[in-house]
Amino acid sequence: MSATDTQPELEFEEVLRPAGFGARVKELLRTSWLFRIGLVIVVIAVILAIIGPYIARFPLETATLDTNEGPSSKHWFGTDSNGFDIFSRVLAAPRIDVSIALAATAISLAIGSLLGLLTGYFRGWAGESVMRVVDTIQAFPLFVLAIIVVVMTGRSIQNVIIVIALLNIPIFLRMMRSQVLSLRERTFVEAARSSGSRELNIAFGHVLPNGLSPGLAQAPITMGFAILVTAGLSFIGAGVQPPTPEWGAMIASGADTIVIGEWWTSVFPGIAISLTVFGFAVVGEGLRAMYLRQG
Repeated sequence: MSATDTQPELEFEEVLRPAGFGARVKELLRTSWLFRIGLVIVVIAVILAIIGPYIARFPLETATLDTNEGPSSKHWFGTDSNGFDIFSRVLAAPRIDVSIALAATAISLAIGSLLGLLTGYFRGWAGESVMRVVDTIQAFPLFVLAIIVVVMTGRSIQNVIIVIALLNIPIFLRMMRSQVLSLRERTFVEAARSSGSRELNIAFGHVLPNGLSPGLAQAPITMGFAILVTAGLSFIGAGVQPPTPEWGAMIASGADTIVIGEWWTSVFPGIAISLTVFGFAVVGEGLRAMYLRQG
């Protein structure tokens, strides 16, 4: 057998071989100080989402007698108009914000990747119909659409997760579909097909794993966007409802008093949101740049 006869099988094995994701991340950590900062912020946010309510300095359910007090040695970030300790609530808020973002991103990544795989690999009228629905969704301003859907379906954490997931499905769908349209013409797919593999097995066993990289790189950026949407919905009263600790709702509670000098109620939650979204965005951009260099 000649070298050219074995080439499709060699390429098939090379494409499916693990691409050394961990090694590339280590290289990124070594070369990018901004990525390191972003990763530290993300790790802190995740840790606070797990243990934040347990390390709060004051009980989250019980208001103190100190209302509208500025930052002090007793209340490091001050208190709000209800007497809640802002520092404790800032620490506890990631339990809601990060959890919503993680759940919504996971749902949108799973559904979007699946639809992108099916519409890209099998195509046909069904795939085109799905793409037209996606175009319709993306034609609306996303935040306005989120407000409308949440108000119609009810103001609950579950509905916020579903709405944010629906808003982000088109992003992952288009990414996966673009990858699949390219991968389905590759030699390793032809090699699998010629070996007798069924089309469904090729799609899920070979094309899907090789097409996930852009979506996985996009996921941290989408989580940052989800945190912003969650905070925005809560700020206007359409998301997480008080007294549940949530950054957007905390900013809203102090929006009326910031003009009279009581800035701490809104500023500290705002800083927390900004840093967290920045961290997720930097990590996502770093992973996306890594993927582009690889590609």
